[in-house]
Amino acid sequence: MGGGDKTPPTQTTTYQLSPEQRELMNLAMPGVKQFAATVPQRYQGSGVAPFDPAQVAGQNIALGAAGEQGNLARSAAGANQFYTSGDIWNPASNPNLQGAIDASVRPIYENLEERALPAIRGEAVSTGNYGSSRQGIAEGIATREASRAAGDTASKLAQGQYETNVNAQLKAMGLLPTVQQGQLAEATTTSGVGDVRQSREQAVLNELISNFGYDQIAPFLQSKEIMALLTGLPGGTVQSTGSNPPGASPGMKALGGAASGAALGTAIMPGIGTGIGAAGGALLPFLL
Repeated sequence: MGGGDKTPPTQTTTYQLSPEQRELMNLAMPGVKQFAATVPQRYQGSGVAPFDPAQVAGQNIALGAAGEQGNLARSAAGANQFYTSGDIWNPASNPNLQGAIDASVRPIYENLEERALPAIRGEAVSTGNYGSSRQGIAEGIATREASRAAGDTASKLAQGQYETNVNAQLKAMGLLPTVQQGQLAEATTTSGVGDVRQSREQAVLNELISNFGYDQIAPFLQSKEIMALLTGLPGGTVQSTGSNPPGASPGMKALGGAASGAALGTAIMPGIGTGIGAAGGALLPFLL
């Protein structure tokens, strides 16, 4: 009793830098303060290299070739449709075929009209059978053979022309992608040069951006490395200081003793024992 609230003991531990550590700390702090006080800047400008002029030229060439590529594709589609239709067999729809047939059968009919028939008629005149049925039969047979020969020649010619033309068209259509790709060769070469130039320009731009960003934090990085050296230097000292709470005053001690003595005297002899116990308890702290 009578003690009241007591202040708990305290202890403080501090680390004292050595002179060498303090020197390094003084060198590092300006960079740390500067980094804390400012926001690193962003690189002003685009980080993407623009198209190289050669790339633009190559793109324009490719766009110019696109129209001709379309024309080739449409022409190939029309040829394919023509050679897979029935018109390929019709001389009226195929002037080339009609011309080839006329040229091939012309000698047959010329031979009939200029040699075979005049010979038959001459023989009929010389034998006195001109105008006879024998003459008519001979001329009919000659005409029939000529017509048969002309028909066979025309059919073989048409078949041969068809096969030749179809094979040629198939080969041409098979080469169409190669031809179309060849039209882009100039564009590909020109653009390729531009790609190399743009790649180098992008590398240079990336280096500029990287260097700019490094310059923004370089002082802080230097300070950070300097502060990392502090732990490796000997010489620092650790100091601990503590405090104990002050003791109770004599009056407080006497008051507490009186209260304790009164309680004890009351328990032994109620009434008079209370006063005697309180007096004895108040004197006890001064006697010890």
